[in-house]
Amino acid sequence: MSDLHADLPPYVDGELSAEAAACFGDHLAGCAQCQRELRDLVYLDVAAARALEAKEPPRERVLRVLKGRWRVPAAVTGLMAAAAGVLLALQVRELRMLDASTRPLELRLPRQPHQRLAPSRGAAEGQAEPELPLLALQWLKWRDDGVTIAGGYLLRGQTQAARQWLDRSGPGADVLSARAALDLLAGKPEDAVRDADQALRLQDRHPAALWNRALALRALELPLAAAQAFEAAAALEEPGWAEEARGAASRLREESERRRRSFAAGKEQCRAAMRGERAYPLELADGSPRLARVCFYDVLRASGTVEALAALEPVAAALDARSGGREPALARDVAAAKAGAAAARKALSLAYARHFEGGAGAEEWLSLAGAARAAKQPDIELGALYWVPAGRLDVERYRALALGTKDPWFAVVAEERAAEVDGHQGQPLRALDRLLPLEARCRAADKLGDVRVEDRCLTVERAIAYHHALLHQTAEAKEAGLRAVARARVEGDLTVEIGLLEELAQVARLREELAVARAYLEEVLARAPGSCERAEFARAELALAHQRLLDVAGARREVDALARCDQAPSLKRMFVLADLQRSRPRPEDEAVLQRGAEVIRARGRAGDQPLVTHVLGRAALARDRALGERLLRQAIAEAEHVSSTDRAPGKARLYSYTALILDAGRRGEDAGALSLFAEERGWASPPPCSVWMTVDDERLLVLAVDAGGKVLGRYDGARRRPVAEGEVLVPPELLSAVRGCPAVQVIARPPLEGRPGLLPPDLAWSEVVRLGAASSPGSGPRVVVASPSQPASLGLPRLSAPRPSPGEVRLEGPAATPSRVLQAARSASVLELHVHGLQDPEVADASSLVLSPEPSGRFALAARDVRKESLSGHPLVVLAACHSGDTAADLEQGDGLPVAFVKAGARAVLAVNGRVEDPQSEQFFRPLLERIQSGAPPAVALRDSRVAWRREHGPSWADQVTLFE
Repeated sequence: MSDLHADLPPYVDGELSAEAAACFGDHLAGCAQCQRELRDLVYLDVAAARALEAKEPPRERVLRVLKGRWRVPAAVTGLMAAAAGVLLALQVRELRMLDASTRPLELRLPRQPHQRLAPSRGAAEGQAEPELPLLALQWLKWRDDGVTIAGGYLLRGQTQAARQWLDRSGPGADVLSARAALDLLAGKPEDAVRDADQALRLQDRHPAALWNRALALRALELPLAAAQAFEAAAALEEPGWAEEARGAASRLREESERRRRSFAAGKEQCRAAMRGERAYPLELADGSPRLARVCFYDVLRASGTVEALAALEPVAAALDARSGGREPALARDVAAAKAGAAAARKALSLAYARHFEGGAGAEEWLSLAGAARAAKQPDIELGALYWVPAGRLDVERYRALALGTKDPWFAVVAEERAAEVDGHQGQPLRALDRLLPLEARCRAADKLGDVRVEDRCLTVERAIAYHHALLHQTAEAKEAGLRAVARARVEGDLTVEIGLLEELAQVARLREELAVARAYLEEVLARAPGSCERAEFARAELALAHQRLLDVAGARREVDALARCDQAPSLKRMFVLADLQRSRPRPEDEAVLQRGAEVIRARGRAGDQPLVTHVLGRAALARDRALGERLLRQAIAEAEHVSSTDRAPGKARLYSYTALILDAGRRGEDAGALSLFAEERGWASPPPCSVWMTVDDERLLVLAVDAGGKVLGRYDGARRRPVAEGEVLVPPELLSAVRGCPAVQVIARPPLEGRPGLLPPDLAWSEVVRLGAASSPGSGPRVVVASPSQPASLGLPRLSAPRPSPGEVRLEGPAATPSRVLQAARSASVLELHVHGLQDPEVADASSLVLSPEPSGRFALAARDVRKESLSGHPLVVLAACHSGDTAADLEQGDGLPVAFVKAGARAVLAVNGRVEDPQSEQFFRPLLERIQSGAPPAVALRDSRVAWRREHGPSWADQVTLFE
């Protein structure tokens, strides 16, 4: 008897005789094996024939194809189609891992029914992940259902394959929620929040997006925000999912409440000890040595008698021992207080405790400090001065008192307070110079697992994050802030933690990461539900973020939510309200702005005065041009009379010119707008052959001056999105106006300053990024940096070095460190850097250059390093490195290597906004440099080099070489 199983392929292909086909049909009706094999063949053939593109139910499609392609008995055809449908359903269930009662991952995929979570601890040793079922894959490919296929890969942990399917699936809430799941598996909760938020904007109750957003918030350690997100998912009342979501939310709230109670209990125990109602709570040191140390000093200052001080001696000895016993700092502090105890100390100690409890103001603390000084109670004076605002602090007196204790803790506090004063005076760079060595000590101790409480690493890192944020160095601010918030969580310091969440939200807003900013601020609002102060910060930050994204409705919604709090607006909220006057004004806005102005002016900070005047003028401009212009002119005058060490006046001047220029452009007054451009730069008149541009939110103005001095302009006041990378901003008619010029100067105001590709590469043009006249070249040497000993951990290939030239200074190998390069750059007439460019948004906002490591390990040369220099030789700088021209957009200034070099004194910078082909680098730059050094205008020489290179090589990286002057 023949094996009828072997007749399946010829049966499907129609190659059996009628008698054999009838015989096999009878066999097929009762053979499970042949039915399974037939289903695969049927559906694969259907795919090949593209029969499934027809708009009819799957079963009917299969029947039609079977009847048309094979001689199959009608009774068997129905059976085959039904069986194939059953198999398909089973395989789709297998693909989505629905054939089990549990699911292996907590994340949620679109259209996923609930399965109880039972996470695996990993596959058995040597066990490979099962292959995805082929029939289901084919079916889903025919249906263009990449989301379900990606889900199958995600459930098996195959993230790369899942990403490829999602990348080809286009936009949509399902795709974005699946991306959020992918982000979670990849350990990127910030990306997951962003993708889930985008999904929810498309479908505000998307179950998988709500669920995955909750998981992402939990991964970011934002428990109350995550609990709220889980509760939103539970509100959908889906079987299984709702119960699991409520359980997750409950656990998060319980843990958050446990931490809150523990922290509150520790604070109350400390205050009770300050009041003399209980002994010092030594158990605080078990959870947080830093908080225990803070409490000890407060209790010491509140101890007004020799007996009370004596009671602290064993506590000091115990805490000294816990910190490693390196030196008896606390015992020495107690002994000093006992030795100097006088009759006046008791009253001073009581006053200190009273001020601490009652939230005293600056005058009260200064008065207490003066009384303590007169009574020779330096520890109380030091404690009182700690609470004095930076603008009122005698930092030298504070430093003398701190160092006089010989306690390492206070040596660090002295540097922190000095840095705070630097920041208040508009000197964040000087503040960072103080703090960064302290941070380096903390990092070294972290590596050794030997962090000392005396090093105050938490507060040092928080201060560093704050001052980086002042400089808009957002990558550095984020890095330091995340380290600090991790320390705060370990130490259980909820006060510092919530402050850091606010600061991280601000950094995220500056980085235009609205979803991440919202996540942090949701946590802030949830932790302080009744605090108008916290609400002011959070909602003003969110309003600014919406404004930057041109979401006017979102900005209006956030500022309106603050109407519930009867308090003066912050300067940030005032800025948003001023901008809302152009599109969504409210009658009450003017009164709110005036109230805010009165309160901020009363504080007396000099730098804020021109900013307040600017905001009032900016708001008035929409309804009363004369009043608005008068106030904006007043803001410019006020800014020019404030110390240049404060950044706020510079902002007021810049923003005021922005408002005046754009308002003139809106009214069609192109010549007036151009005159304001030139006035801002201190130029007597705008030069011919120039292009001028500025953008602010929804408004863009571009002006062109042709060779004859004729001014043309284009104003767009209805932009719907921020300026995108690579977006063409100069209209064709304005380009035509300057095409006949030998060279074109481009003046782009922030945030367009330093932006590549402002004009096409076949034009001779340069971007002017410095105020004032151009510098003459010095007589210094040509400095060439090449072949540095780059860190092996970066995995970068070695680059070829340019040919040596007579008389040049060459820095190669281990000598090509950042400090040596900067030292040589100061007097150079030409500076060439033939090195790798590094793009890492978590290290710096713009690109940096890879050089040889210093003894400290530092190897990257970034814009922040160059900004500190003075290049007296006014060199021509060649940055022959990948992405060396990248510039971070900033409302105040461009932030990148080219802009930094020009502002440090370079007469011109050649940089690349793309990848440089190493073998071609010298071929392009060497003749270009020779043309410039022989006297050719740099812009013309660059244009000619680009055109000639393109003629020979076609479009390439050379088109992305930009000249900054």
